[in-house]
Amino acid sequence: MKKITIILFAVLTAVLFNGMAEQSWAKVPEQDSLALVALYDSTDGANWTNNSNWLTGPVSTWFGITVEYGRVYRVDLSLNNLVGTIPPEIGHLTAMRELHLSRNQLSGSIPIEIGNLTHLTNLTLNHNQLSGSIPTEIGNLINLQRLYLSLNTLSGSIPGEIGKLTNLTNLSLNQNQLSGTIPIELFNLTNLSSLLLNVNQLSGSLPPEIGNLTRLKIVSFYSNQLSGAIPPEIQNLTQLTNLVLAINQFSGAIPIEIGNMTELSWLDLSRNQLSGPIPKEIGNLSNLTNLNITGNKLAGSIPGEIGNLINLTSLSIGQNQCSGTIPPELGNLTKLEYLYLASNQLSDTIPKGIGNLTKLRQLYLNINQLTGAVPSEFRNLMHLTTLHLNSNRLTELPNLSPDTSLIDLRIQYNKFTFEDIEPNLFVTNFSYSPQDSVGVRQDTTIDQGASLTISASVGGTANEYQWMKDGIDVPGANTNSYTIVSAGSADHGSYVCRITNTLATALTLYSRPIRITVAGAVGVGEFPEQVPGIFALYQNYPNPFNSVTQISYYLPKSSRVVLKIYNIQGQVIRTLVDGIQPAGIRSILWNGLDNQGKKAGSGSYFYRIEAGEFCVSKKMILMQ
Repeated sequence: MKKITIILFAVLTAVLFNGMAEQSWAKVPEQDSLALVALYDSTDGANWTNNSNWLTGPVSTWFGITVEYGRVYRVDLSLNNLVGTIPPEIGHLTAMRELHLSRNQLSGSIPIEIGNLTHLTNLTLNHNQLSGSIPTEIGNLINLQRLYLSLNTLSGSIPGEIGKLTNLTNLSLNQNQLSGTIPIELFNLTNLSSLLLNVNQLSGSLPPEIGNLTRLKIVSFYSNQLSGAIPPEIQNLTQLTNLVLAINQFSGAIPIEIGNMTELSWLDLSRNQLSGPIPKEIGNLSNLTNLNITGNKLAGSIPGEIGNLINLTSLSIGQNQCSGTIPPELGNLTKLEYLYLASNQLSDTIPKGIGNLTKLRQLYLNINQLTGAVPSEFRNLMHLTTLHLNSNRLTELPNLSPDTSLIDLRIQYNKFTFEDIEPNLFVTNFSYSPQDSVGVRQDTTIDQGASLTISASVGGTANEYQWMKDGIDVPGANTNSYTIVSAGSADHGSYVCRITNTLATALTLYSRPIRITVAGAVGVGEFPEQVPGIFALYQNYPNPFNSVTQISYYLPKSSRVVLKIYNIQGQVIRTLVDGIQPAGIRSILWNGLDNQGKKAGSGSYFYRIEAGEFCVSKKMILMQ
């Protein structure tokens, strides 16, 4: 009997306790409920995507609200169509640990009362339209571990008070309009694993104190106005996996200490003003999958040690001043899908080892000084969709049609002929015109009455030939050779063969002049300098561009050429050419600098050529 009484008492006690607990969990202090009502009213709660039970049932049942121990513990109304401002009453939720209002349409400023939420561990206000400055009171949130304010329109400087949040592991202020320098106090946050400040207007240098943040795994500062050298202390970030400093104004050399950051998988230093050689120590970063140092002023050879980075899927070294050969060690990068070496001064032949990169999808070798044949091993690149070889001195192109997936092939401004072009006409986007003149210039003297046969033959199955003398078609001279039967004064002149093709109709080739002097002939004058064709100004490439673009034009005769860059106000900002140039295809690079050596701003520009009576302008877009 005594045992039964004890059991019954225990059951009644449990029921009573649970009932009291349910009541206490259902109720919150008036300050909490009124703060939530203010949030509802200030953000058009009636039109939220989900406002279940709001203003009707117990607070603990309201959508997005978590109550613990009788206080609002968590508010999560992310992606819920909140429109309006964050009310100052939010500061009354003093027991709250998490506030998530991201991916809404919140506007106005962040209320300073948010600094009252000293128990907060997570504050996410990203993906809204918040404006104004970041309140200094945010430095009161000493328990904060994650602060996400990205993708708003916040302005002003980053408050140094954020440096008091020593428990922070994640700080995201990216994609705002923040300006000023990076406060030195930020580098007190030694627990940070992620620091995102990209796409702002931050200026000044990157302090060496960044080396204090030894737990960092992700650093992204791209698209700011940061300048100065990359501090060698960055080597202390031995846990870093992602370092993105692109689109700034960093200068000086890439520190060799970067080779000590062996956990890096993503390194992007592109579109800065870095100079000097590419350090061979980069070859130590065996975990790299993406290396981008495009759009700097790097010079010297590409180190063969980059061939050690066997996990690379993307390698970009374009738009620099690198010279020498393409290192054959790049053929070891068998995981590579993207290779960009364009707009350098690379010379010699393309190594056959590039054909080992069977996962390659995009290959850019254009605007260099490469010579010789394109390796037949390129037929191994079965996944290749984009191949840019334009603006080199290449002479032979294999038939890529049977094996590759090419849809974009650019080979113009080389020394290819129709035998290289015809087999590849299957490519959807195929740019192959213009090409260099064929053959060699010749000067021949024959006696009056003698015979002479001249020829100009190129490969191709559908070629058509027409000989010209002093720029005028010779009637009936429409084979690859032309014979002067009995030389007289009328035969004295400069002969050029015009070669077209019924399949590759976009290209016209010209032989180099063969100048024939008839000895003893009377009434002959000087050789005309004119060669076939008309003046032409081509569209710059690439366009739009960031670091450098190529402008090409054709001169049918020796001419005084003036080529200038103008801004949209019509003011000359750079003179690229001013002088006499011989006939032929001419090209020049513009690096986005004005006549004073300063960077031109982003926007539209015009380039204008004057050559004799020829005067043409074209538009281009610079994206700094």
